[in-house]
Amino acid sequence: MEKRIPRVFAFLLTLTLTFSLVSCASPSQSPSSSSKEAVNIGCTASIGSLNPVLISGVFSDYYAISLQYLPLVALDANAEFEYMLADSISSEDNLTYTIHLNEEATWSDGTPITSEDLVFTMTRLTSSVIANPSMMLQALVGTDDETGYRPEGVDTLEGVKALDDKTVTFTFKNPINLLSFLNGYAQYIVPMPAHVLADVPDAELASYDWFTHPDVVSGPYRATSFNNNHYVTYTANESYWRGPVNIPNANIKIVDGAGLYAGLQSGEIDLVPPLLGTIETEDYENIKAMPHVTSMHGTSYSVENIFINTTVVDNRSLRQAMRMALNRDQMVSGLLDGNGTYADGFAVPDGPYWQEVTPTPYDVEGARTLVEQAIQEGWNPKTRYTLYANSGDSQLVLALQLAQQAWNAVGIRVDLKLVDINTLMGLAAKEDTAMVALQYTYPPADPSWDVKFVLDSWCHDLPDAVTEQLDTLWSTNDPEVYAQALRTVDLYVQESAPMIDLYITGPLGAVSNRLQGAVPTMYGSINQIHTWTLSH
Repeated sequence: MEKRIPRVFAFLLTLTLTFSLVSCASPSQSPSSSSKEAVNIGCTASIGSLNPVLISGVFSDYYAISLQYLPLVALDANAEFEYMLADSISSEDNLTYTIHLNEEATWSDGTPITSEDLVFTMTRLTSSVIANPSMMLQALVGTDDETGYRPEGVDTLEGVKALDDKTVTFTFKNPINLLSFLNGYAQYIVPMPAHVLADVPDAELASYDWFTHPDVVSGPYRATSFNNNHYVTYTANESYWRGPVNIPNANIKIVDGAGLYAGLQSGEIDLVPPLLGTIETEDYENIKAMPHVTSMHGTSYSVENIFINTTVVDNRSLRQAMRMALNRDQMVSGLLDGNGTYADGFAVPDGPYWQEVTPTPYDVEGARTLVEQAIQEGWNPKTRYTLYANSGDSQLVLALQLAQQAWNAVGIRVDLKLVDINTLMGLAAKEDTAMVALQYTYPPADPSWDVKFVLDSWCHDLPDAVTEQLDTLWSTNDPEVYAQALRTVDLYVQESAPMIDLYITGPLGAVSNRLQGAVPTMYGSINQIHTWTLSH
């Protein structure tokens, strides 16, 4: 039943944001079935929704949703795109893509999964009432160029058409290469059952409580209870079309980093995928030494970033000084025991474009000179900025405290405020928020959608020169052309400094030895969850 897109896409990675949240829950507080009947997945991020129309790049949401509703494709453990609901995706002109749904795919009630479900879902995703903030559907024919919504009063989507019961075409306004289509669209398109939801008005669908305990799903499990800060409990889909589900129940347990350690130690947590649960660095060696647990480091895609709103912190010299004042080598050695690095831009280690741009060096005197230059350019040295940060990422908080000290030493005053991830995401989108800090996972082979999202939405710094390079990134099939376009973007980011990369690391994942078939990889760790077994 497994099919994979050819290895030419072996390095394709999702635009996945991954976050941590301090939770007062411990593993024992979330509902759980008998340990012999349930697999328990550790998570340090709140889950915003189980609703496919609200799907975003937040990895905890993506995991929680895809356990009960499959996407068209998903990244596997080798960072290859694996077909899930689709069994082929192709285009002859990079304008129109043909998606064929798996002939065997059925809903849990036995109804075939058809083109009607995919068209229904895309029509709802482009509703201005639902207003999905993450999908960037303005590239599709029939949507507004700015918002990505279909026109008011229009119930169909011109750019998405069913050819037969299992075949759908997507047509774009401008060329988009296969890599970008898979990475930016196909893995986040999660068809919903039209035969169940067609009569639910758009105004109700986004908040429809049915998704927290659905009776019709396409994935291996269906949710039975949900508390977004503490847990999701699932029961097996006994009619899963990809094969029998061996473990009757599954739980996502939301805890803080210390709770992951305690849960692995006690056996109350079976699996911690690196992008779902952030294990604290100080617990790494103890977890590696646990005889009943197997651990492994993920590849270095996760970046601790400060995103700067350039309309608030509007002096370029000042932003450059903020980066230059930071001793990032010290952060890597002191916080990561040397197991990390840093960059300026969107290229990350283990990707094809790494080290294309030499990072800005640590230079206190140079930073002071830039601050003086900013003052001469009209910046007021009495200005204080507020930096909001993810309260659950304790390692990031330590790094930001070091950054505060470094900025203060060169005359830049920054107040650090810690907030939960839901509050942080809301603040990041506000025009008057000066800075936000969080962990962001960049796809090394195609960060184009991330470039667009963070520079436009959070940094408010997307000039025509970068937009031109984005057009190249989305349309080219030539790796050398792509590399040069991305390098141009990274050089702009280094010069304009709309964001600061503190450090990059490959986080630790872990799995209990009682869980057979699961591997704590960066991506794809739950794709084959139906094949897992528990030893007793």
